[in-house]
Amino acid sequence: MSLYSIPFTFIFLSYLCNLVNADGNIGGYIGGSIGGLIIIILDIIAIFDVLGTPRTIVGKLLWILLIIIFPIGGLIIWLLFGRKTTPVI
Repeated sequence: MSLYSIPFTFIFLSYLCNLVNADGNIGGYIGGSIGGLIIIILDIIAIFDVLGTPRTIVGKLLWILLIIIFPIGGLIIWLLFGRKTTPVI
């Protein structure tokens, strides 16, 4: 069992709970059923991308919190400013 498996399970389940309204209909504050699911999948990919970077633990935690608190904005900010790419020669 990985060190990250328990927190990611909790994050994934909390996202799924946010997709269901109080009356039982699917579609939460993230953008609806299909849109919300796409955002969740992209956020999970971004979180794994953050974990693969050579940053410190605190830096990784701050990026992950930004992505979790602001699912769409955090993802865009990560893609624009957080990823360190090296030029391909």
